[in-house]
Formats: sequence, structure tokens, C-alpha cells
Amino acid sequence: MVISDRTKGCGSRDLNKPCTLTITNLLNLTHTTRLPLARKQEEMDGRLLKFCRAGYASLLFLLAPMLQHCSSSPAFNVALAAERLERSIPAISESKHRSSASDKPSEVEVPILVYHHVRQSVPTGSRAERRLTVTAEIFDHQMKYLQDNGYHVITFATLVGHLAKISVLPEKPVVISFDDGWEDQFVYAVPLLEKYHYAATFFIVTNFVGSSGFLSWSQLRKILAEGMEIGSHSRSHPRLDKINNPDSLWDQISTSKQILESQLGAPVDEFAYPYGSYNAATASVVRLAGYKIARACCVGRVQADAYALRAVMVPNDFAKFGRYLGERPPSRRN
Repeated sequence: MVISDRTKGCGSRDLNKPCTLTITNLLNLTHTTRLPLARKQEEMDGRLLKFCRAGYASLLFLLAPMLQHCSSSPAFNVALAAERLERSIPAISESKHRSSASDKPSEVEVPILVYHHVRQSVPTGSRAERRLTVTAEIFDHQMKYLQDNGYHVITFATLVGHLAKISVLPEKPVVISFDDGWEDQFVYAVPLLEKYHYAATFFIVTNFVGSSGFLSWSQLRKILAEGMEIGSHSRSHPRLDKINNPDSLWDQISTSKQILESQLGAPVDEFAYPYGSYNAATASVVRLAGYKIARACCVGRVQADAYALRAVMVPNDFAKFGRYLGERPPSRRN
């Protein structure tokens, strides 16, 4: 059967005329054959279909807020990715790292730490919010651990310089970064970073600046004045790999850079993919927009591509901190 919008000869007794059936013809044929039972069945099916559609729409209307909160929020998705990483992240010894680095000079193991909230205490809200929170006390212990165990905090520029074979990394390098631009980062994290003389990069969602709970432009300028770096985390924190419109993708990536540079009076060379999600098109636009690096999230510590840097989301657990840095737990002696 051929479905077409053009119909000739259907219903004719002349067998030599072609007959191409359309949906309209099918309905006309049904009508002309006068089958009352079939017509009643059609009417019943139509009413049932309308009833189902109405019920389905009502159900979606009632569930939409819950579904959006549970499956689309940045907190939920980032926290879920971090939990998956916790179950799969291996400990890598320094000796193994040295041998792999000598075989592949373009690859290097450098943990990039990702923080979101730094607060006085862990909130009693959702699991995702708890997972995204590190207390100021634990954060202080973690920074002191880096200092006491010979780690050297470096910038993204230093890391990318090494990948380009321009510079050499210090022993036990580590990068510190913060996502989303929460105000508690300014209140609790920045003073502790200054205490240990550490630099960090703060990735900002430009549409969030000045909103309740988020950093203001004046706070961002103070962070910049303290020797920290400011990077872009897009305009509104969407999944960039799901955007098919090139103009929208460019707006999220390039316009956010322009806004930050205009407001802060400083170059913005670093980008962090929202949710850690990206594809080849996204990475190409990031490069075209003039960024020098792009960081994902929650996928490991071995770095090879400046526009696909891997990171680990730090938990509110000091005992696990060494594991996230790639340290091998001490061997048990019998």
C-alpha cells in the first residue's frame, strides 16, 4: 500500500486506473461502505484516545516539578557522577605514574580537585546537596594535608604548558577549582586558600551572579585581586552536549566569557563544562571562543587533552582525601 496526498481512481470500477490510498481516502471508503459497527468503534477509540491524552497531560503537570528537581538539577547530576566515580576510581602509585609518564610524555597524572559548597556544617537537605558540601573544617584539614605531604598547587596554565611540552611540572602537582560561584566559597574557602598561599580557579555561571546564595560582581573582583583565577561555567548551566542550535551553544560558551571579561577587566581563559558533559562540537566551540583549557568533572586524574581535562569531586571525608589524590593505601602487614 502506498500512502500519498494525491489520489486517482480510488473507488472507481475501472481497474485500469491507478489507485493510491491516502489516509483521507481510507476514511472516505469506510464512510461509503456504511459500516455502522466500524464507525462506532472509531468513535469509541477516538474518545478513549482523548481521555488517555488528557490523563497523561495531567499526570505530567503534577509530576513535572518533581521530575525536574530530581533529574535535571545541576546538584543531582554532578553528585550522581561523583558517586559513580567513588565506586570505580583506582589508586595509582607514584612509581606507576612515573613509568607511564616516561612512556607517554604527553600524558600526566595531575588530580584536579572540584569543590562546590564550603560551609560551616553539612546541610540536612537532599543527598545531592550533602554530597556537594565540604565543611570549612574538613576543607582546612585537606589543604593542610596538601602542605604537609609535599603537594604543589599549580594553575591550569601550568598544567597546559606541560601538556604542550613548554614547561615542567613540580613534584606531586594538584589543581584546585570551585564550580557554580556559590557565595559560601568566598566566605569560607578563600580565607583558607590565602592561609596556605594556594591559588584556585572559580568557575562562574554568569546568569547566577548576584542572585541569592551566589557571588556578586564585587566579590568576584575581590577574589581576583587575591590572586585567584576566574573561569566560565556557561551562562545558565545547561547540558552543552544536548544543544543542537549553534547560536545557542556559542552564546553559552562565548558570551559568558565576554560578560566575565567585561565585568572583571581581566582575561578569562578557562572553561568548565556544566555537569562535566561535552562532545566534540562543544570542545571545538570552546577552543574557537578563545579558551585555553576546558575541564570536565568526576572522570579521573590522568591528563592528556587541554580541552578535556579530567577531575575528581572532593568528598566531605578527610580519610578518603588521599585516595582522591591517587595515593595507594598503606599495605597491611601480617
